[in-house]
Amino acid sequence: MVLSMTIRICGGLYRSIRLDCPARGVRPTTEKVKEAIFSVLGAELVDKTVLDLFAGCGSLGIEALSRGARQAHFVEHSRHGVDVIIKNLTKVGIREKARVTRADVRSFIRTPSLAFDLIFMDPPYNKGLASELTPRVYRLLNTGGILVVEHAPTEPIESAVWKSKRYGDTAVSFLVRGEP
Repeated sequence: MVLSMTIRICGGLYRSIRLDCPARGVRPTTEKVKEAIFSVLGAELVDKTVLDLFAGCGSLGIEALSRGARQAHFVEHSRHGVDVIIKNLTKVGIREKARVTRADVRSFIRTPSLAFDLIFMDPPYNKGLASELTPRVYRLLNTGGILVVEHAPTEPIESAVWKSKRYGDTAVSFLVRGEP
């Protein structure tokens, strides 16, 4: 049996609901970092389509839904992670607003017809994934869309960063898609 921990939704309609998160194999976004991310995003979430890559337990996408996003798509490679995301969506009562896909992110982002208003990408640290995948994930944004990348501070994002913040061992870079 894999023990789990809980994290809470920080704001919006479902504020304070606790979400399950696997105790191993996942590095959930801390409340401090999550609050900071959503403070920067502000009202940019209302009626937006969201993609949560390396979703873990789905906390970022669920937080976006809580704050007014219309729909969220979660991508996680772990079967256990997918099960936890579905459980959390059901617990909150928003399963109908979500799509959950079990896939490797590299394979998933090759789908040319995908387009989102907001994308969260929180890959494992110190594997080069954030810098490698950011340019390809950026292309999945609609014009005016925002890509939020969590990464190790030692792994710089070379693409055009709009804002960058550091919180201890986590850096968060925000990229905005301009005109095509």
